[in-house]
Amino acid sequence: MLRQATSRESRLTRRSNSSKSTRMKKGSTGSSVGLICAALLLAFAAPACGGSEKGAKQAAPPERVEGINETVDLFKKKHASLEKLFSESAGYVVMPTVGEGAFIIGGGHGAGEAYEGGAYVGRVTINEVSFGAQVGGQSYSQVVFFDKPADFKKLKDNAFEFNAGATAIAADQGVSKDGAFKDGVATFIIPKKGLMASAAVGGQHLDFAAAK
Repeated sequence: MLRQATSRESRLTRRSNSSKSTRMKKGSTGSSVGLICAALLLAFAAPACGGSEKGAKQAAPPERVEGINETVDLFKKKHASLEKLFSESAGYVVMPTVGEGAFIIGGGHGAGEAYEGGAYVGRVTINEVSFGAQVGGQSYSQVVFFDKPADFKKLKDNAFEFNAGATAIAADQGVSKDGAFKDGVATFIIPKKGLMASAAVGGQHLDFAAAK
């Protein structure tokens, strides 16, 4: 009887140890699976993060336009009243070259920069120039002043376009601030060659690309 009891206890002990071993193996297997899943998640997440960074790098700000400061100085020298417009207008656009020799791939006919409160806020491209401005194949520098913040906001919203009968005035003629603006806008030109008292700018649409 004693031997039978001892044998039975021995079998029970072996079964208990075997069960514990099985549970330990299952726990170990579960941990391994968890580690593998975590590794796979990291492997897939890394390229995704890299792609996000790559996308951020691709969304670069628009290129700056050369000759802006020189063009501003040129306009200020042409007439004292223009210097006042640069400092008192809500915003302005400076385009060093418009017309012949300024064609940009995509239909543009000139590029410039927009300033609000004297600070650079974005790049501007003219996507259409009226026939009147192109008579004789002339090219010119142009500056556009915006009277009120609401007027300048139209530019930033890409909702600004010169009226059909709009005319740019030669910078050397000058104008008082009160008499400069029509429909919230005043624009002046300096011909690259020869003389130009004015230029028809009706139909000019200024495409704005924000600096940030």
